[in-house]
Amino acid sequence: MTASTKVSDIWRQILKAPGEHKLKEDFIHSLQESGDPRAEIFRLADEMENNPRWRNQDKYDALLDAYKSSLASWRAEFDACARTWQSEVVFVQGLPIEITISAREFINHAAEIVAKMPLRHLNLQAGAEAPEVFQVPQLAQIASIDGSKHPWSGEPIKALAASAQLADLRWLDLSRSDISDADVEILAASPNLRKLEHIDFTRNECRNPVDAAAGYGSDENGRIVWESVHLTEFGRELEERYGRIEWLRALENFMEKHPPRRYLF
Repeated sequence: MTASTKVSDIWRQILKAPGEHKLKEDFIHSLQESGDPRAEIFRLADEMENNPRWRNQDKYDALLDAYKSSLASWRAEFDACARTWQSEVVFVQGLPIEITISAREFINHAAEIVAKMPLRHLNLQAGAEAPEVFQVPQLAQIASIDGSKHPWSGEPIKALAASAQLADLRWLDLSRSDISDADVEILAASPNLRKLEHIDFTRNECRNPVDAAAGYGSDENGRIVWESVHLTEFGRELEERYGRIEWLRALENFMEKHPPRRYLF
């Protein structure tokens, strides 16, 4: 097998199993072995990770410019598809793993999208216009959904809670989405969302049930004080009715880094 053939073979494996972190490592290594110019994308992405903006603004900006330049050719390949899908493909640390798209367009193009890119993170817009999006089988590989700033109350929430396609979903942003207490209860009662680890309900009319909403104490080093973490009254009510719910306890489960970054999953 030639080096370039190996690159193509690993990419096909990534498309089939986008959640496998080792495949990404193998892909980068194969790019380096074959002299593929895309190897520079990942080198620069790592360098930016190790040299954050707050540490040295000028150095980070220079790295970012170089990263965007090295990514331009590969990005163009996906941008052409994104125009057809009426969407925006987002690269995260060098990989096209995120997309911003309406629910209707995702229904229409989901099969094409996952055949082209190792999709893990979905920024879903206009869910109220097509709640049947949660029946799309390609959702099975999605680790995070950002539905913020779009109305979700009622039918979209019911469709989300009833979906059997969300086995990998771990992170959900429903901030500023017109969510009510009744909507929160529908999610809490859902057996399909038991693996969810984080939901953001901020800036909704509902009572926020998650432990972070109760406020927390920090020590002199900025670390969360364990004794300060507790569920809100609404959270306790939900667990009394439905048993332990992990997404209520995001602060407890992500003490080192809260809120958890969606790309951890």
